[in-house]
Order: sequence, then C-alpha cells, then structure tokens
Amino acid sequence: MKFLFFKKLFFLSIAYFSLAACNREDHFQLTGEIGNSSTDISYIGMSSGFIASDFSSFTTYEDENQVENRKFKIEGTLDYPHAFRFMTNSGEISGLFFLDPNDDQSLVIDTLGMNKNFSIRNSKTNEEYLKKYQPLLADLNKEHNYLKSQWNDSLSDGSKKAIHQSIQKVLSRKDEVLVGYIKNNPDSYVGMWILAENFSVYGYKADYQNAYDNLSEKLKSTSCGIQLKEKLSITRISGLNGALPDASLFEYKKGEKDLSFKNLPSKYTLIDFWGSFCAPCIRAFPKIKSIYDSTDREYFDVLAISVDSKDNIDDWEEFIENKSYPWRQFLDEEMKFSKMLMINAVPANFLLDSNGTILMKNFSPEELEEFLEEDNA
Repeated sequence: MKFLFFKKLFFLSIAYFSLAACNREDHFQLTGEIGNSSTDISYIGMSSGFIASDFSSFTTYEDENQVENRKFKIEGTLDYPHAFRFMTNSGEISGLFFLDPNDDQSLVIDTLGMNKNFSIRNSKTNEEYLKKYQPLLADLNKEHNYLKSQWNDSLSDGSKKAIHQSIQKVLSRKDEVLVGYIKNNPDSYVGMWILAENFSVYGYKADYQNAYDNLSEKLKSTSCGIQLKEKLSITRISGLNGALPDASLFEYKKGEKDLSFKNLPSKYTLIDFWGSFCAPCIRAFPKIKSIYDSTDREYFDVLAISVDSKDNIDDWEEFIENKSYPWRQFLDEEMKFSKMLMINAVPANFLLDSNGTILMKNFSPEELEEFLEEDNA
C-alpha cells in the first residue's frame, strides 16, 4: 500500500524563529545523533507521518534539518505531546515516536525503519508508548509481520484470500487492544494519537468511535480530539450498512459529473479507489476484470475513482488508455471526496447493493469473488 501523506511530508513549518521563542512554554527541542550502524544521513525531517494533517498541531522551524558530524537538532512548538515519524534524504521512514513540549529531549538513531522504535530521553509520552503500549502488541506485531512476509503475487487466489483474512483478524485484535488501552488510560496522548493514525489509515470503524468515546474530556478538548469527533461523525455514515454521500467527480473524457450512489442499476457495485502510482491497486485490476467479464452489468459493475494529483493526470490518462478497462473511470481532484471518507491511502474499496448500502469495505478481489459466488449459489 502506498500512503499519500508523505507526498508533502513537512506540511507545517515556518522559515525562522526568534531567540525569545525558546522561552515559550510550548517550545520543544530534540537533539539527535546518528549511530555508526545507521546509513549515511545528511538531512532529516519530522512530520506526523500517516496521521492526517487535520489532526496535527505543531510547527517546526525548519523543513529539513542538516546532519553535521552525525548530529542534528529539531526545534518547534507543541501545545501538548505529539506523535511523529522521521524521514531522511534517502527516503527512509521511521517508526512512530512521541515528543513532549520541553527543551531537553534527545535520542540516538542506530537504525531506521517502519518497525523501529526509539528511546527518547526526557519524553514521558514516548516512554509510556515503549513500556506500556508496545508490549501489548508484541505478539500481534510478530504475527502481522509473518503474514505479510508470506504474501507474493504467485500465490493461488485461495492462499491470497486466506492471508488477507488473517491480516484483517490481526488488525481487528489490534483495534481491540487500542480500545482497551484508552478505556484504562483515558488521559493517554499515546492512545489518542494511535487512534488518530489508525483512523487516518483505515477509515471509520465502530471500534474507533468506541475508543474516542473513552477519551477524557481533557483530550477531547485538544485540537486533535475536536477533529476526531468531527470526522468520526462525518464518516460514520460510510461504515458497514451505511451509505456513501453524493460526489462531484471528473469522469474520463466526459468532464465533471455529479454522482449519486443510491438506486444503482446493478445488484452490486464495486467502488474502487486507486492511483496510477499504486502498485497493489494495479495488481488487483486483472482479477477485477476477470470478475467483471464473468458477470453481466445488471448483476455487477465497477466505478473506479483515482486519487491522482493534478501533477499525475497525464499518468492517469495514459494508464486508462493503455489498459482499456471497460468500467467508468473518475478522478477525485484534490481528493475532496476521498478525504470526506477519510481515505488517505489506496487501495480502498466499497461494495454497494442496488440501494447504495455498504455491504463490504477494504476487501481483496478474492473475497469479492467469493461473496459473488456465494450469492449465486
């Protein structure tokens, strides 16, 4: 899966700061050292990573921070503890870590990677994450990583479906851990930020509403908490048994179209969000095409919605022209519709019935095929 957040990684920065800013109560400073075992890093930046920018509330004084003699310093402002990820000049992305609004935090980076965590001196929130939250996920993370390592494109449809279903079960168990953690620790910024990240990546789930409901009033009153309440309310309608709102999208070679997802002509309609840059999306198309060809349009249809940016429109059009997939193709310019549904990553999909009711979300082509086969049995 290709995540969209890092297209504009450092979205909250300012050009300079005064010395007086260092005395602000919300000022933070992180000093870092690159260990000898790490790769050659000349610049390092920090962002909220996979957490949607609407939830974030911080500034950094520089977009990129130069690493000199294997050392760097990052400064900015925080109203309260915040979750971050590093990104380097080589494109490496770090695991999640947490900073507090204080001027004396430091770390040593030995290795970078999505699954690597850091010990940060004088960050109580990061210490909570490492010592209280991460141990609860240790076995589930091992299982998740093992399942991902078993995936390859040469597997049979049955094997792919089994792995996908197993991964979904692991993710559901992780959600249960998060709900339980927030219930037991309602003042935890760790819990709030992991909720924000999971919601940003996976969209609305009833578990996320449950997790939010258990946050303390203190956390609900933060800018992140306020945005969580608003976006959970908006996206609740797009959960299972819900419905998609109307949309205005650009249809390939036809221009702007107003779409309603109610009273659809087919018994089942796949709404497939994708991008020309997304390898997993493209790998799924031949299987979707096979399902499409084996059914008639009164029974099953596809509406594809691309999240390509304006800079990638030529790639989107070229892909459609070269592949000639028979279903309708739309472009969600500036991701207005996708963001309304909290779709920040692709592939993402919905299966609707003729009334527009959402029957399935974020499923594999193999699971779609199984659903239709059982419906026809």
